[in-house]
Formats: sequence, C-alpha cells, structure tokens
Amino acid sequence: MKAVVDPTLCSGHARCNAAAPEVFELDDLGYAALASGGAATVAPEYEQAARDGALACPERAITLIGQTTTPQNRETKAKP
Repeated sequence: MKAVVDPTLCSGHARCNAAAPEVFELDDLGYAALASGGAATVAPEYEQAARDGALACPERAITLIGQTTTPQNRETKAKP
C-alpha cells in the first residue's frame, strides 16, 4: 500500500500524525510530510495505522493506493 498526501488539501490539523505517528510525520510547520515528495510505501504491519490516519484527516488530504480492504472507522459498530 502507498500513502499519498495532497499538500494543497492538508491544513495542518495533524490528526493523521496523532492517529498514526509511525506513518505520518509532520514538517516544521505542522503539515503532514511523507518521504519521496508526498508519497510513501506503507509496511504491511502499519497498514491499519495508515487507514486510521487517513480517516482522521478532516480535509481528506490522504489517499491510500493499493489497499486490499476499505478503511473502516473503528468507532462504527458492527450490525447485529
């Protein structure tokens, strides 16, 4: 899976970093920063963290490419 941050949408809320600091770093101004110019390969053990970080972004500035499942909000309860 790859995580891509659109710098034109990121407003520096830092919620991605709060949810997944191992995936989303912040630059000196508090905006999401990834290696390789806004895109980074996510190690398999951090894929759920990347999903959590993407879901936490109120601006929807994070796109996950190549994920095998749809991100799901952990707060959503399963249907009976």
